[in-house]
Amino acid sequence: MLLSPNKTLKVLAIGNSFSQDALEHLYHIAKSAGFEQIVLANLYIGGCSLETHWNNAKHNIFAYSYDKNVDGTWRSQENQTILHGLQDEVWDIITLQQVSGLSGIASSYQEEQRLSHLIGYVRQHTTNPHLKLAWHMTWAYQQGCTKESFANYGNDQNAMYEAIVQATQREIAANRAFSLLIPTGTAIQNARTSCLGDNLTRDGYHLSLNTGRYIAGLTWFRALTGQSIEQITYVPSAADIPVESLSIIKEAVNWAIQEPFVITKLGEREIR
Repeated sequence: MLLSPNKTLKVLAIGNSFSQDALEHLYHIAKSAGFEQIVLANLYIGGCSLETHWNNAKHNIFAYSYDKNVDGTWRSQENQTILHGLQDEVWDIITLQQVSGLSGIASSYQEEQRLSHLIGYVRQHTTNPHLKLAWHMTWAYQQGCTKESFANYGNDQNAMYEAIVQATQREIAANRAFSLLIPTGTAIQNARTSCLGDNLTRDGYHLSLNTGRYIAGLTWFRALTGQSIEQITYVPSAADIPVESLSIIKEAVNWAIQEPFVITKLGEREIR
C-alpha cells in the first residue's frame, strides 16, 4: 500500500494516449476517496513507444505535451522534455508502458536494452529517492478494430490480450525495478465478459470517454494506493454509467487487482 499519512497522491505517467485515457478521471476518483493533495501528470506523445521515449530522454528532445492536473482541471504545456516532467514535482509514483500495438510483443520491451535505459534515466533524474515505479499493462483492442497494428495479433482480441499478459509476465513481473503493476487491460477484459460487452472503446482502441476511462481510473487508484473503491461516489456520467453498472465495473477492477493475468467472467466467482 502506498497511501501516505497525509493522503497525498503524486503520479507522473510517461506514456501516450492510453495513459491519457487512464488518468482522465483519476483526480476526481482520488478526491472522492478523501485524498487531500493530488498531482497528476502525463508526458504525452500519441502512439509513443518505449523506443521513442528512450530516444527522447537520451537526447533531451522537446517533443511532449506535458498535461498536468492539480485541481481537477487538466492543463497542457507543449514542447516539453521528459527531464522537465521528472523534475517538475517530487513524484511518489512514475508509470511506464509500451505502445499498444507492441504491448504484446515481449521482444520490443528490452530490444537494445531500451526499457532498462529508460528506467535508469528516470532513477537518475527523479527528485524523490523513494520513488516507486509502476508498469501500466494496457488493454486489447475491440474486436473488429481496424487499427493496422491489430494485425500483429491476427486481428483477434483474445490473442492480443493473452500476448499482453505473456509479455508483461516475461518482461515486467520479474523485473525488480517495478514496485507496482496496473492491470488495466485485465480490468477491461473482465468488464467485457459482463453485460457491458465489447463496447468500452470510442474508436476500437481508445477507451470510451466515460465507462472505459472510469474503469481504467479505478484500476489505477486501486493499484497505486491499495485502497478500496467500494465507497467512491464519483461517477463521470450518470447517463453513461447507471447505478446498476457500478457494481459490475467495481467487480471487474477488483478481480483484475486480485488476478492481474487472468480473465474473470463476472458473476461466476466470489471475490475473496
